[in-house]
Amino acid sequence: MTPQLPKLIAIVGPTASGKTGLGIEIAKKVDGEVVSVDSRQVYRGMDIGTAKVGEVGKDREGKTIDGIPHWGIDLVNPDEDYSVADFKKYAEQKIEEIIKRKHVPILVGGTGLWVSAIINNFDLAKTPADLKLRAELSARPIEDLFLEYKQLDPEGAEVIDKENKRRVVRALEVTKLTGRPFSQQQTKGEPKYDVHQIGIIVERSILNERINKRVDEMIADGLVDEVRSLSDKYGCEIDSMTGIGYRQICEFLEGKSTLAEAIEKVKKATRQYAKRQMTWFKRDSRIHWMSDQEAAFNFVIGFL
Repeated sequence: MTPQLPKLIAIVGPTASGKTGLGIEIAKKVDGEVVSVDSRQVYRGMDIGTAKVGEVGKDREGKTIDGIPHWGIDLVNPDEDYSVADFKKYAEQKIEEIIKRKHVPILVGGTGLWVSAIINNFDLAKTPADLKLRAELSARPIEDLFLEYKQLDPEGAEVIDKENKRRVVRALEVTKLTGRPFSQQQTKGEPKYDVHQIGIIVERSILNERINKRVDEMIADGLVDEVRSLSDKYGCEIDSMTGIGYRQICEFLEGKSTLAEAIEKVKKATRQYAKRQMTWFKRDSRIHWMSDQEAAFNFVIGFL
């Protein structure tokens, strides 16, 4: 008889779709704990630009949001390297601990590769860096790099942030070194969990309004000061500072744009990111797409 796999809920979707709120409400109903799957919220001190909420818990790596434990937040400093492989190891440990407490683990996030790495149990053998090739690629314009990457890996080009030079360089580097598209590097392993995925779907015009409003709120809450403080301490060239919000405000602080221009760039980049997120998640036919919170509740209760 095949042993029963532990149950795992995953809530996915684009930024500003309401994943955090739904995750909290479901956790309250099923005695759950949340593992946040966000490649930017792992960095300490990057709070406003990554839309962190809640109070810091006793354990520095976690937060309590509306009474629900959230893990996967504030794991490393902005100048520390942190990969999908690092997160997978961390998340699997947290999921095991949550299950031992007889609680329900709930993945909540929009970083598609990181979600997939956990639910598909990817083998994430890392391709060593080729510093000479990386330097050659880094010297080229980002537009040129993206066009070459698009030719070699059209599927990966659909979901990569084409304005993030570090990510495009790494994707192109791995593709060239291995002879295989970067988007196809991950190998699925035997499943560890019985996963049911909920995707939150929001009408495009409404989502864009939410994104624009969120960016305005970030500015009002002090995003410029946050980026200035981080820039003074770490500079703007480290990988964590190339994320949406930080990259554009750094340009403003460096005198390359006005604040109004930077804000519009953040909004546009965030809308484009939401579109890439949907492109990624729509490829997974196992995701149950819902716009109604009650339907999501009933789905989870039926699963458990």
